[in-house]
Amino acid sequence: MKVRIQFGGVDEVVEARDANEMLKMAREEAAKRAPFLLRGVVRAMSDQQFLAEAVKRANATTGDNDPAPQTAQEFLEWGEKRGYVTILEA
Repeated sequence: MKVRIQFGGVDEVVEARDANEMLKMAREEAAKRAPFLLRGVVRAMSDQQFLAEAVKRANATTGDNDPAPQTAQEFLEWGEKRGYVTILEA
């Protein structure tokens, strides 16, 4: 799977085996970009917590009220719908 991510100053193409691996990579990248004291918190989040927090922050930025996705695949689909993700290869 290959996707282009465009959100919050990020414009990158990343590759992963599947949506779950993509989610793992997104969480690690978010942890790297977080302030030092929050890095451990981001890394310790469950998938559900991370998905909920990511959508909550995006909603706060855009004024939308999207519910948190339940799976990594739904997260990619949500990102694609919002224009944050372009799936280049499935």
